Amino acid sequence: MSKFKLAIGLHNHQPVGNFDSVFEQAHRDAYAPFLNLLDNFENIRLSLHQSGILWDWQEKHHPEYLALTKKLVNRGQIELMTGGFYEPILPSIPDRDKLGQIALLSDYLKRHFGCDCTGFWLAERVWEPHLPKVLHRAGVNYLPVDDTHFLYAGLERDDLKGIFITEEEGYAVKLLPIQKKLRYLIPFGTVDKVIDELKRQADRNGGGMAIYADDGEKFGVWPKTHQHCYDDHWLNDFFDALLRNSDWLEIITLGEAAQTEPVGRVYLPTASYEEMLHWSLPAKAFVEYEEFETWLKSQDKFEKYGRYVRGGHWRGFLAKYEEANLMHKRMMAVSEQLEKFTAAHPHETDRIARARHHLYAGQCNCPYWHGVFGGLYLPHLRQAIFENLIQAENLIKDDNDNATERRQYDYDCDGKDDITISTNKFAAWFKPASGGMLVELDSRAASFNLTDTLKRRREGYHRKLANAHIEGQEKVKDGTASIHDLVLTKEAGLEKLLAEDWYLRRCFIDHFLSQDTDIQTFLSGDFGDEGDFVNTPYQYYGSVDKGVVAFRRTGQLWRPDGAKAVAVEKRFYFAPDSDVISVNYALTAPNDDLFDVRLAVENNFNFQAGHAHDRYPLYGGSRPGGSFLDSVIQQSQCQNVTLRDDWRKIAVALTCDKECDIWQVPIFTISLSEAGFEKVYQGTSLLNVFRLNLRRGIPLELTFMLFAGSTADMPNRFAGIGAGALH
Repeated sequence: MSKFKLAIGLHNHQPVGNFDSVFEQAHRDAYAPFLNLLDNFENIRLSLHQSGILWDWQEKHHPEYLALTKKLVNRGQIELMTGGFYEPILPSIPDRDKLGQIALLSDYLKRHFGCDCTGFWLAERVWEPHLPKVLHRAGVNYLPVDDTHFLYAGLERDDLKGIFITEEEGYAVKLLPIQKKLRYLIPFGTVDKVIDELKRQADRNGGGMAIYADDGEKFGVWPKTHQHCYDDHWLNDFFDALLRNSDWLEIITLGEAAQTEPVGRVYLPTASYEEMLHWSLPAKAFVEYEEFETWLKSQDKFEKYGRYVRGGHWRGFLAKYEEANLMHKRMMAVSEQLEKFTAAHPHETDRIARARHHLYAGQCNCPYWHGVFGGLYLPHLRQAIFENLIQAENLIKDDNDNATERRQYDYDCDGKDDITISTNKFAAWFKPASGGMLVELDSRAASFNLTDTLKRRREGYHRKLANAHIEGQEKVKDGTASIHDLVLTKEAGLEKLLAEDWYLRRCFIDHFLSQDTDIQTFLSGDFGDEGDFVNTPYQYYGSVDKGVVAFRRTGQLWRPDGAKAVAVEKRFYFAPDSDVISVNYALTAPNDDLFDVRLAVENNFNFQAGHAHDRYPLYGGSRPGGSFLDSVIQQSQCQNVTLRDDWRKIAVALTCDKECDIWQVPIFTISLSEAGFEKVYQGTSLLNVFRLNLRRGIPLELTFMLFAGSTADMPNRFAGIGAGALH
């Protein structure tokens, strides 16, 4: 009688833009010790997938790791798997980029290890039914996906005794169902519990198999797992136990599992692992899902009916988080530009290849979503995406093109036209339907998105914050707690910072503040606005000059004696080679004299580090004592404010032709990561607050000048602002 088989797969990945120290720690604590230990167990065989990002980093910093990998590959102990080089969510990118990403990693593995890889790692196991065709065309023969996918399709757990076939238009691939139970047991359960579970399956399914495939970070990166896996010898004991039971248990690679006879044909629904589908739900549904699942378990019904309970799907993040959608649509626009450039300039092979690498890096999945692992809440990961997309766009921009390009179309796919403008200095994007705000401003020279902020939200998991504790998780009775069971926080008092913004935090947002709104109420997000301008549509009207973007709206101010009409017009002026944008406001009260009008123009910028010595504000040329970008500051009778980043040597300087109060407040979000609840700086909000009296029918004008770019290139009218004011 043939032995029961355990097929093992390991997936290692670090996102584009992650700190070098994080790469180093993950390598030191997980990737290297795992492979070094595996080298001592020649009869333990497994499949290994690493993203191209990680291979590249290790080739540069730890070439001995690649040498050991090659040794184990040649020994037949490791089978390498391909995937998207920069670990994209496959359904979220165009088919041409799917094929290109897979080819890039497959070619890398062929060059470095001599492998023709037909196994594929699906990033975050995000499956959609149309994928088999493109995977087959890419040379993929098999891929592991979660057993959850199969249960959602109506299969029973007992049906998952081997591999399955699926297809699209006759293009077939093999699917290997990863067991969630093993994902949770390894390495968090005791070794005996893992062996008992495998033995139980072998007794019920002699000659069958179990599939285990999961993140390598569980073996050293997750909280306390390095101690658990290596210092406490869990992994060594696990390998020993597998070998001790070799009379009935055979350890194989995923590729060998894929060579077994399929147990059936299956068509899976759109899915990912269970936690991902939960995270993708809106906040209210997130909580209700959790409550219903808890109720099912309390009624002892979850085992039977749990497969009919599922969350959303990955694309839900693009609806749940507008900032994720903005990033995604920026990526799609650059992909389309590169496709057109390639068709028009087929001989520019080097330029195209470099631009394509940047585009693919800009497709790295981690900042496009949010959960315990997703990095949307991490500004340095978002910025790395934008940096690569801007660099890709810069490479394919015509060097001799000094023209300004302006387009009107539905950029973000919300059914409403947007305005994009491109110069040699900037790429900008406006949303007429949302207050005519400037949603994105990219500096081409710095390859930096200056407006990459994140608004504060109530998340479904925030209700757990009150029960979180600061110290690392406790040891549980039978092993180490899983990330999904932990309630940790990095510091006390974070619940006091919970807030919810009712609009996107970007630029040139037009508030008419109530008389009792002060800087603290604005900081809280729970402030009064007399006007109806922030989220409401402005009318866009074109200009012969493509460097002009103009909006107007006649709205209402809600005063004690009734609604009063106010017309707001704002015009943005871009010059092809200037890194200064002129913004002209005209306010008119068409029917009544209006007094004590508190116009507040809000701008939000993010230099990523709110409390760093080399990033700071300047007001009228001076730095308020000890102030940082995350400081709360109120300056009276001021016209100039500058936010400097001396690490990148870039700055934003905003000056107005009329004195006003300037409020500076930080944007902090509270998010949940594998290390617990944490406060994250998401940007600095600047509010120019004017007290105005509007005479009926007479326009009142304000002019802003916005510089954004290299500190070395600041024009003379800005150069004096903050000169020598660093210390």
